[in-house]
Amino acid sequence: MITEITSEATTWLGYLQRGSVLIQVGLFVAAISSESRVKRKLSSPLIASLTHLIVPAALFLSASVLTLAGITAGFLQYLALLWVLWRCVEPTKQLIHGRFPKVPVEEIDKSFFRPVLLVVSILTFSQMLGSRESLSLISLGDVFGVTLTIGKLFTALVIVYLVTALASRPAAFAAWLGGSFFGIKPQGRRALEVILRYSVIGIGVMGVAFYIGINGTALVAVAGGLSVGIGFGIKEIISNFISSIWLLFEGSVRPGEILMINGDPCTVRKLGLRATQLRRGRDGAELLIPNQNFFTQEAESYTAGETSRRDVVAVGAAYHHEPSQVIAVLEEVARQHEKVLQHPPPAAFTVDFADSSINYKLLFWVRNPLEAFGVGSDLRQAIWTAFDENGIGIPFPQRQVYPMEWPPSKEQTHRLGSPSNQLQAEADSDPANDSTGETP
Repeated sequence: MITEITSEATTWLGYLQRGSVLIQVGLFVAAISSESRVKRKLSSPLIASLTHLIVPAALFLSASVLTLAGITAGFLQYLALLWVLWRCVEPTKQLIHGRFPKVPVEEIDKSFFRPVLLVVSILTFSQMLGSRESLSLISLGDVFGVTLTIGKLFTALVIVYLVTALASRPAAFAAWLGGSFFGIKPQGRRALEVILRYSVIGIGVMGVAFYIGINGTALVAVAGGLSVGIGFGIKEIISNFISSIWLLFEGSVRPGEILMINGDPCTVRKLGLRATQLRRGRDGAELLIPNQNFFTQEAESYTAGETSRRDVVAVGAAYHHEPSQVIAVLEEVARQHEKVLQHPPPAAFTVDFADSSINYKLLFWVRNPLEAFGVGSDLRQAIWTAFDENGIGIPFPQRQVYPMEWPPSKEQTHRLGSPSNQLQAEADSDPANDSTGETP
């Protein structure tokens, strides 16, 4: 194998060391280097959108003219053609997106067009440098008793990639068709699409294995080895994958749902095969929660049945205010807020007789759970204003500290408040003592 590969590499180096080929490669490198200067000189707004195509197109036309004139320029023509095709990708994508906005242009480009262009480039490049057929027959070794060649390996990799990249569209169509015929819910269709997609990929991999020449016994042996690996090494991945399929069928966790994770409301962004992506409302952080956690841990949902959420504002009022008056003010403040739902209506309650105040709770409902924090802040400000307008005080504990001497002297005095309000300490507890503190 090494000898055959070395022989092919020597042939390629011999082709690349030809004078005419080196000149063509030099012209190609010079064209790439001069492209930025050409763009600066051609700053006309009429051709601004085509500046990235001018140099490769001019190089391709020049190489074509030289080839027609009988001058060797085939390699330069090939390189310039690849350059032009690569530069035409972005304008084509913009044109298709402008005419057909619903077409997944980016997905088609990344999963199909660019890989196909890469494969075609490799095949044509190897054909220009030498014999593609002789290269494909080079043996890489034996796999399960089957001789594996470079051609078979390359073909197998291309087929596996195409099956993996293109399996989603047929699977999505089959899931939509099955859902429409059997009345499956949207979340069930998504789960069915995932199952069909991986089934197609599995069938494609088995087909490639049979194409290479691996028999069923070898596949059973590989499956046995994989089962051992799954049991010891990647059981968490398989568990998350099965959990994602179950969640898709069940529909208990879906994009747009709001879950309470560690005390913070989070919006489900995407349900993946390994983890669910959430966006935390407090700081906008992106969270990745393994799918199996939804089966082993508790998660509160605010949108599973209804999207409304109840929140509470606690406040205290002085004892000399009638509780019915305070409750009426609190409920009126909540009813005037535009984001507070009127059904069910807001309600206020007396909850506790505290040391310095009677405590109340105002319960209210909002449509969007993520807005509860902001609405609560608005209500607290409005309650402050309403209490001030209605003469309702919010008491709070006060503490006064008085300086004193320790140990106290016999003539020590404690001053309370202003200098006019003084408390004279008795010098001696004995009533027989005189004002000077002297004993008879």
